[in-house]
Amino acid sequence: MGKTRISRLAAPVLVRGRSLFSGRLFERLRHVLWAALISLALYAVFLLQPIDQFLWLFQSRVADRNPTGDVVFVSSNEALNDTDNPQTRFRVAAALDELDRQGVGKVFLDIPFSTSENAAADARLARAIADLGPRISLVDRILEGPTGERIRRTTSPTIAGPATRVVSDQTDRDWYGFAWRLHYAYQNDGRVTRSLGAAIAGVEGNPNETFSVDYGFAVDRIPTLQLDELSGNARSLSELAAEVTGKTVVIGHSGLVAGSQQPMPRKMDAAVSYVDIYAGESLKAGHTGSLRGPIVLSFFAALLLISIVFSRARRQRWVAYSATVLVAPALLYAAAKIGIRLELSYALTFLAIYAALRSRMRWKRRVEMVNQETGLAKLRALEARLIRDSVTNGHIVIAKIQNYERVLKTLRADDKGSYVLKLVDRLRAADSNLVVYSDGHHLGWHVANDDTDAVVEHLEGLRAIFAAPIQVGGFSVDVGITFGIAGVEGDPSARLAAAVAAAEETSEAHNPIAIAETGSQTDLLWDISLRARIDDAMEAGEIYCVYQPKIDLQSNAVVGVEALVRWHDPARGFISPMHFIQQCEKAGRMEHLTRYVLQSACSAGQLLHFRGHMISMSVNISATLLSDMRVVGLVRNVLQATRFDPCFLTLEITETARISDHEVAATILNELRSIGVRISMDDFGVGAANYEAFYELPFDEIKIDRMFVANIAKDPKARAIVASIAAMGRGARITVVAEGLENPQDIPMLQEAGCQQVQGFAFSRPLSLSNLLEYQELAPEQTLSNIV
Repeated sequence: MGKTRISRLAAPVLVRGRSLFSGRLFERLRHVLWAALISLALYAVFLLQPIDQFLWLFQSRVADRNPTGDVVFVSSNEALNDTDNPQTRFRVAAALDELDRQGVGKVFLDIPFSTSENAAADARLARAIADLGPRISLVDRILEGPTGERIRRTTSPTIAGPATRVVSDQTDRDWYGFAWRLHYAYQNDGRVTRSLGAAIAGVEGNPNETFSVDYGFAVDRIPTLQLDELSGNARSLSELAAEVTGKTVVIGHSGLVAGSQQPMPRKMDAAVSYVDIYAGESLKAGHTGSLRGPIVLSFFAALLLISIVFSRARRQRWVAYSATVLVAPALLYAAAKIGIRLELSYALTFLAIYAALRSRMRWKRRVEMVNQETGLAKLRALEARLIRDSVTNGHIVIAKIQNYERVLKTLRADDKGSYVLKLVDRLRAADSNLVVYSDGHHLGWHVANDDTDAVVEHLEGLRAIFAAPIQVGGFSVDVGITFGIAGVEGDPSARLAAAVAAAEETSEAHNPIAIAETGSQTDLLWDISLRARIDDAMEAGEIYCVYQPKIDLQSNAVVGVEALVRWHDPARGFISPMHFIQQCEKAGRMEHLTRYVLQSACSAGQLLHFRGHMISMSVNISATLLSDMRVVGLVRNVLQATRFDPCFLTLEITETARISDHEVAATILNELRSIGVRISMDDFGVGAANYEAFYELPFDEIKIDRMFVANIAKDPKARAIVASIAAMGRGARITVVAEGLENPQDIPMLQEAGCQQVQGFAFSRPLSLSNLLEYQELAPEQTLSNIV
């Protein structure tokens, strides 16, 4: 029975633990770790100490505690130790005599007296000090000189006699000039002398130990007297403003005397003696504790971790975040009330850094979910919206733009987005508020109508609208559009995939509108059947590699080839590489396909080297594989199995925009480079290959996208882009390859732009291995038409 109860309690924890290092949760934990490390680094260099001192001012204000009343401050607005006016010493002596008569407990004379020219005045003061005996202590003050040296001001021995001495060090100050921590004692000339604050409280301590000064006591509640009240000049001695019998009295200058001012949290022009009075009161009350930055930081890190791990829903997490933030002022206030100094700035910085990291990640996701050319949200945003809003009714519609890639090739770069937006305007003909999502040649949206026939009828009407051509960039472009439909039930992600799959099965002539079968079983069968076909095709040799040469423009010789994967299905014929690679990713077979292509390419490269053709072999690697170190083992194992020299292998990274973590990807790429392989950035210049990835990842080669190379002769913009990318490559000391060269007459322009290598139909189409071996035997000037 007991075991059953324990297992029931442990089950939720175990389930949460299994998902601890997956997805968004791991991302949040990583951000907590980074925020904590940065905050600790700031603590190590005391960078946030001024912020803590500002918060301590707040603590001092809100505490509002009563002092013990056992310490009385006797002040004078006149400098009593001026050697040019020795008569004031008689007044000090009279005050000491009166304190002796009143039965004072302790007296601390916080005014250093040096010998004056009036021996009678000095003798009178010395006698008054001697009469108090062990009840009086003379204060030596340590000041900072104009050049930073320590100056000790002390009462002359002829005046002090055998009186006990204590020390007040005015160099114990921080950023704003406040004395937040003082020493129990000070060591001078091998002798340990108690500090004034410790002596007031009657405690002993080590010179190396310090304590916090609590300024939470109300300054106006500290008993005070004017010196003249004790010396008998002001009024009758029986009318003292404060009782001194049995109490501790500190005699010192007020803040009106030059050089005696000291800023305090509750009084910016206070007398310097107040600092030591507050120190004594702090020690008496036991309010000398403090919570250092790492302790407070650990507390808030624990709160944040609890909020992250146990808050499943977004709303719960935001409530937990808010509660964690509100704990900070509450903790600051509570610590002030109980007299504990709190170093809160590092915890606040920790929370701020975590919030900044999360905000950056959310911004990055929003950017990733937006098509940069059109400004429309991507299909992933539609999926996120359906999940977030818990949509369970209606239909998902995916429109497939027919001949999309061919149309884009004919348009200028700035007209591509306009082309898609004009298509979206037509889709909104019946509903101007329709939210349309764009991703490649797919446009998608959600229809709230549950009637499938009505949705199909509406789409038939939209197809009629698209019968008319669209005007883009001064050209009239015919539009072909087909639709895939999936009912929303169960898993929105699966239904979106089903709608995309249905759209891919459409054709303008025979099946313009396809409806995905109800239920998620169809989607599962799609993936399973695709997986089986891919595996069987690789075993049967239906999936194979062809090789496109890369030509060095300086030597006009073949310096490498790129391995391109192809699939010829006996039943369906040639399958588009873009399509089956995309479906291969969905089926989770990308790693298996990559291993197959890499092994075929390295084996072909080894055969070429055996024939004496020492050229490089390039293989495409999907960016989705750069989140796991297993790809390094995959490449290493293939190289060992084929015995292909790694220095002749180039891995071309495709679709770099899909890299979720550049830091992890950089680590993986550097590990691959350590094997000896070279890293290339494919399709640079278009949305999938951006400057951020180029900057943050270690590339040895950059390939200019075919869209710019193909238009270099007729479009000055394309020519300028090619030249700028080539110049950037030269500056970064990496190889620049122009791919997609179709016209041999464009070669001089590419040479002038600074491209080092080219590949494209101008030299050769992709070749089978046997044709490639034959091609390698040809002289560069011979025609290639017979073998292409």
